[in-house]
Amino acid sequence: MRKFNYLLGAAVLAAGFTVATSVSYAKPEYTKTEKAKCVVCHTKGKELNKVGECWKESKNLKECEEKEKK
Repeated sequence: MRKFNYLLGAAVLAAGFTVATSVSYAKPEYTKTEKAKCVVCHTKGKELNKVGECWKESKNLKECEEKEKK
């Protein structure tokens, strides 16, 4: 019975970590080349904001940020 309680606790803990952690979809090489954090282009997860959509088309972050400021 004691083993069952430990296994049940471990399963609940593992499920909690799985649900509570967020997944990163941005590629690390993009953040290195553009010298910007993921949140510049992404809202949550895979969803792109306006700057992200612009970068997807032009592959130039500075150009997209200038458009966003105007």
